[in-house]
Amino acid sequence: MWRIALILVILSIFGVAGAEAEPVRGAYPSANVQFLPAFVALEKGFYKREGLEAELISVRSAVTAVQALLGNQIHFIFSVGPQMPSVWEGADIILLAQMIGRPTFSMMVTPDIQKVTDLKGKKIGVSFGGSTFAGTKAVLELYKMNPEKDVQYVSIPGTQPKIAAMQQGIIQAALLAPPSDYVAIKAGFKRLVNLADLFKDTSFSGLAATGKTIKENPQFVKRMVRAIVRGVIHSRDYPEDAIQTMMKHWRMERDVSVDAYNLVKEALIPVPTEKGVELMAHWQSVALNLQPKRPVREYMDLRFVKEVMSELEKK
Repeated sequence: MWRIALILVILSIFGVAGAEAEPVRGAYPSANVQFLPAFVALEKGFYKREGLEAELISVRSAVTAVQALLGNQIHFIFSVGPQMPSVWEGADIILLAQMIGRPTFSMMVTPDIQKVTDLKGKKIGVSFGGSTFAGTKAVLELYKMNPEKDVQYVSIPGTQPKIAAMQQGIIQAALLAPPSDYVAIKAGFKRLVNLADLFKDTSFSGLAATGKTIKENPQFVKRMVRAIVRGVIHSRDYPEDAIQTMMKHWRMERDVSVDAYNLVKEALIPVPTEKGVELMAHWQSVALNLQPKRPVREYMDLRFVKEVMSELEKK
């Protein structure tokens, strides 16, 4: 009997004998607060709780990430907008859940710019075809400016080069995400508007997989959805854990982490809305001058996230 008792104790500590965590690989483009819940899930052991050994991989190019997903080199992608052009062309990619439901960018400007309309005739740094280009156009449209005629765009990929270009007087404004926006503030620039305040239902980051993976391994998918949902909820309910995660994984100073968290805390929403995904689709279509060929409901599957939310609410 003592042997049986010993075995039970060992199993309670280490899990089922012979059981191994299932590898799962998720891709994100850059170390950015919009992917905070995925890293909180890693830090708090939510993947392991689901029997998953998670590897979060930085894949800068959206095209490369899509190819890796379709080739089963990765299982999930955490971005929402960048893969939409591929989805519109028929790529088998389905949005499952959401991490951040508002854009994380701020319009950073030189001190002489007092309001958005002061940008008329100015040069704005963007990454052509990317979210900064789409977001910049969306802001200008919101303030009744002509995004095609009222400003000049300068292609400057990357955040640090944009800040350097502002310091050199090459551009007067740029959309920056945390922590780069705070770096810009320290460099003497200012936050003109926070896009999270302007666009309060925009599916900005989430969880997507192929329809093939969903069909062939639904329980694997649901476990990943549950880990991400737990990450979103924990990030929302335990700010200090979220701040510590940013400091640890992204080497951010505490004041930078606090500022970044305050920008997104109201946007930690795990269930996307069709309207929010449509707005992100609009951003992408404007940035790339493309017409969406598929309605968003065709590439959304919210069964798992709704099931998980219902199960968690009952506990």
